[in-house]
Amino acid sequence: MDKDINYYIKLPWTFLFKWSDEDNCYVASVAELKGCISDGKTIVEAAKKINEALYSYINCCLAHNDIIPEPVKPSDYKGKIPYRTTPETHYQLAKKSAITGKSINSIIDEAVKASLKESI
Repeated sequence: MDKDINYYIKLPWTFLFKWSDEDNCYVASVAELKGCISDGKTIVEAAKKINEALYSYINCCLAHNDIIPEPVKPSDYKGKIPYRTTPETHYQLAKKSAITGKSINSIIDEAVKASLKESI
């Protein structure tokens, strides 16, 4: 299958929006594509402009036969993560598991989800 502009545009890109006090606007970027950045006075304007920037970025890469890094897809992940920790942390997890009646995996999963909510 040839990967054309339509293929790339439909991928699940990660769009980031951040207010810039210095520039007095929203700065938008595509996390997977270094240098694919735009801005707008409102989130809506920044979203429109970053989509236009994405289209231009991909078109330019295709025209020059540059590699386009693709975003990760949910189907690429099965939910298994090898995890190592210290004996002390393992003990604390086992203790919390016994107290709460939850599995160690569910306690770790809850902690990871809470951390991701804070950082994204």
